[in-house]
Amino acid sequence: MARAIHVDITVITWSRAPPHCKNQPVHSGGAANVETIIRGHLLPGISTQPSRRLKAMAHIITLANAKGGCGKTTVALNLAVCFARAGYRTLAIDLDQQGNLSAGLGVDLNQLNSTAHRLLINEAPEIRRYFIEIRPQLKLLPNTIDIEADDLLEAKKVNRELLLRRQLKPILPEFDVVLIDTPPAMRAATVNALVVADSVILPIDSSSFALLGMNQLLKTIAAISETHNPALRILVLTTMFNKRQNLDKLTRQQVEEFFGPSLVLESIIHRYVGVAEATAMRKGVVESSTTSSATFDFMKLFNELKREMSHEEKRQGTVESIHR
Repeated sequence: MARAIHVDITVITWSRAPPHCKNQPVHSGGAANVETIIRGHLLPGISTQPSRRLKAMAHIITLANAKGGCGKTTVALNLAVCFARAGYRTLAIDLDQQGNLSAGLGVDLNQLNSTAHRLLINEAPEIRRYFIEIRPQLKLLPNTIDIEADDLLEAKKVNRELLLRRQLKPILPEFDVVLIDTPPAMRAATVNALVVADSVILPIDSSSFALLGMNQLLKTIAAISETHNPALRILVLTTMFNKRQNLDKLTRQQVEEFFGPSLVLESIIHRYVGVAEATAMRKGVVESSTTSSATFDFMKLFNELKREMSHEEKRQGTVESIHR
């Protein structure tokens, strides 16, 4: 019999704006705010409200989970391919020092000199020269194993969390969508990706340890929401799901109870061999097979995210940018 998952955190979804946000609009699609209680302490400000940004700027989606093996990079890769094939000007950013997203998109990691980490530690780079053209409408800011660059980034003390925001600001009007893959740890790169994001997708696999690691990530999101990005929207994605396994169904139920149904995406990424095969061929699954069940999963997710982005634009009512 599957055991229930217990974590030292409680997420409460409000159906109206909580007291400290009573002058802010309520999100029409569900919860207005998520309050996080960690060991009895209330951390306000994990907002599910739309970002206030210029419509001409890209929508930035960060994928984050401190737990490895949850399919985060696979989701980032396939979403990037989906958006690009649909005609969206897409930028994929690999902030994981392992470089798996870059390798999955066909980049030879041994030939890389201009990487995302090098960009962040460089005082005045020309960001466009770091980009690699991967497909029509798809550019990549790549990464690879670079211990020196990673150490230098971690060692920065002043405004370290704002490095990516500053670098992206001048080029955001050139893209429709930016997808950021992050390392499976709460490193400086992850914090930068959360500071700049409009939405953060939390891919959660269907194992019995699925919710482990959420504590630190949600603490970080709460802190970033309070100090740098109050409009950061949380979206939860179930991955590596097997509908024949009772444990997977139980985990999905627990995830919905944990976050509240308004934050959990309807789309589910099932466990398919074809996904790994496509990645091994340096392709998105939608490129290797247009009729597979895996392709259907990612297209459903792509369409759901398009609706999320469309609803956000309608709700904005302002052209004030959060990307200062």
